[in-house]
Amino acid sequence: ISNLEDFESDKNSKQLKMQDFVVFLNQKYLNNLVSSQPSINVNAKNEENNIGQLVAFMYRYAKGYIKKALEASTLLTLDDFGYLAAVWQEGDLTKTQVIEKNIHEKNTGMEIIKRLIANNLLEQYDDLQDKRSKRLKITPLGQAELFKSFDGMLKVSQIIAGKLSSTEQIQLFYLLSKLHDFHNPIFLNEKETSIDKILEKYF
Repeated sequence: ISNLEDFESDKNSKQLKMQDFVVFLNQKYLNNLVSSQPSINVNAKNEENNIGQLVAFMYRYAKGYIKKALEASTLLTLDDFGYLAAVWQEGDLTKTQVIEKNIHEKNTGMEIIKRLIANNLLEQYDDLQDKRSKRLKITPLGQAELFKSFDGMLKVSQIIAGKLSSTEQIQLFYLLSKLHDFHNPIFLNEKETSIDKILEKYF
């Protein structure tokens, strides 16, 4: 009740919604939790920097776990796994589609695809709709290597999620999905755009 009173007194608008109250509670209690239990060098005046730092840390943690999980595979790296999984899950894709789904620059993606084809993990063939494009399909060997890696990658997913509760996992997934939805169009459409122009356009 006291939280509701604080919320109502803090807001001038009469059009208050439950979602606004939830955001208010999250801001109040999560800010207190972070400030009382700092495990990193927290900059209270720049939450964007804190988010960027923690995202970078999580990437490095995950990369280390994934490297361990794929040690048994003589053919797969993290990038190999991602490209094979994309083709296997969604059917035959163009090279560009596979690269964009894995959030890589074109040159990097082409090198990965070239290696996978050379190792007989992917095959390429002409796109019937667009003769300039090549489509990819997974080979039996590629599928076998991918399936062999699933158990280790599932364990990695469990470790990465840490000891978050089911509710916390849903909240984190929602926030990360929201960030992905924001950044993906920038990645796809603003490759030649400067940082200043991106800030001007999207903020």
